[in-house]
Amino acid sequence: MKILIYSSVFHPAIGGIENLTLSLAQEFVKSGHEVKVVTEQVQKKNAPLPGIEVVHASSKWAQLKLFFWSDVVYMPNITLKGVWLFLFNPFKKWVVSHNDFHLINSHGPKARLKNIAIKAAATNIAVSHSVARALTVDSTVVYNCYKDEVFRLYPDEPRNIDFLFVGRLVSQKGCEMLIEACSRLRKPFRLNIVGHGFEYEALNAKVQRLGLDDSIGFLGFMRDEELARTMNRHRVMIVPSMGPEGFGIVALEGLACGCKMVVADAGGLAEAVDGFGEVFPMGDVDALTKLLQQALDERDSDPMSNAKAAYLRDRSTRNVAQKYLNLFA
Repeated sequence: MKILIYSSVFHPAIGGIENLTLSLAQEFVKSGHEVKVVTEQVQKKNAPLPGIEVVHASSKWAQLKLFFWSDVVYMPNITLKGVWLFLFNPFKKWVVSHNDFHLINSHGPKARLKNIAIKAAATNIAVSHSVARALTVDSTVVYNCYKDEVFRLYPDEPRNIDFLFVGRLVSQKGCEMLIEACSRLRKPFRLNIVGHGFEYEALNAKVQRLGLDDSIGFLGFMRDEELARTMNRHRVMIVPSMGPEGFGIVALEGLACGCKMVVADAGGLAEAVDGFGEVFPMGDVDALTKLLQQALDERDSDPMSNAKAAYLRDRSTRNVAQKYLNLFA
């Protein structure tokens, strides 16, 4: 199959959609399919992606050639900049995946046009039931995958640190609320924060103001095996999002690394842990504090039960990519 991926954002940028799209593209190639990408993301000329041709969206002629070359056009989140191609063949197989809630959170003319356009897609994919319920079209739910070859148990890493937060340091991710909840705990604890963002200074100042600099540390940005090994050293990972998440790949990564998960009931985030973690009402600092206190009091846990392992296998890159390929076909 000849697959054209049309995505505004892509590798080497870092983010949920970027990482997911790259993982799927690489798995499509492993499965014997041809993959080409149109994106606005500038590529690293000295580090091309093996087996994947990437074309910048500024070249309309190159886009058109790839459109005619392809058997199917896949868009991770719809972009109107690629819709013009279907004027040349409105019957071309077109699949759109919806990774977040931007179509219902935006009310301008672009959002209205996007909602009209997705009705013409052969298949719409939602990354969670929460996203599917928000769409104006019928969709097939395919949960996101994670890098299962990287995010796994590392038996040589001692699991002796209490709490971990991984995410962008922005208000939506809820790190400030997590710090507030930790300040109410009745036992000594250690919280490590992985990530970067423009709220770092404010969060660090809050830690200092609360006198928690010996209990809370900022580890900076991490990814891949360094991040996976860091997850393996922690008992509990918290995802305290303050706004709806389309899914939550980071929750799958934490589960795969053996962390006990504590997540907010924020969109598809609770679906990502699927009963293998504790869920609290979004924005409820008292409920979060209670779960953290319980985690400190109950230190014994099974990092990888048989049921959890089976759940994670279904979310592997290979299995999720095959679900996409079945829909493409």
